[in-house]
Amino acid sequence: MNNNYYLLCGKESKKKDLASAFAPKETKLAHQLIPELENVCEISFEFELVKLSIGRNGLIKSNDLSSLEEIWLDYQPNSFAWPFFSEKLKSVIEENLTGNEGIDWITAKINGNGEQRIYYIPRFEKGLDVFDLEKCVYNKVTYSVIIPCFSSEKVKLYSVFIRPDDYKITGALYISGALKKAIQKAKCTGVSFEKTRVS
Repeated sequence: MNNNYYLLCGKESKKKDLASAFAPKETKLAHQLIPELENVCEISFEFELVKLSIGRNGLIKSNDLSSLEEIWLDYQPNSFAWPFFSEKLKSVIEENLTGNEGIDWITAKINGNGEQRIYYIPRFEKGLDVFDLEKCVYNKVTYSVIIPCFSSEKVKLYSVFIRPDDYKITGALYISGALKKAIQKAKCTGVSFEKTRVS
């Protein structure tokens, strides 16, 4: 049995350019939007794919996607830094849930290269009690957790989980080793995994 757990991340592109889904300019910041998404199952605005390149003075955005080999990933980069999952990656996750996670999904429409695709964002109904509080590393001023350590007894109830101090929608999703294997077996694109501390 695999007792390792991982932070599920978007994969950094080895090439300089990548496609990222951007919200309209007037959109609120991601954390400000979360309360508005409380009882809805779809984001009301649409995202546009843009090409991001790194220039001398920072990021360069372009609407010309023609030089990119791949623009649609299973874990799609986006301006909110939220997990935007394809139907394929969502299905792999759903097939491996334990039933204790309390996840539902919000959809987001992304337009790019003359087509529109639907992506799925996991939303948690509650924070989960998963920390080993004695082994977490805390900020000495705010007492917030800066380096988490999860309790193996607590996290074994979940295939996907979030920190107790996160809620609803977060970029920090943690997964079991079994789910990591399933994602790799399905050859999902745009994903990477960082091993996390479990006691």
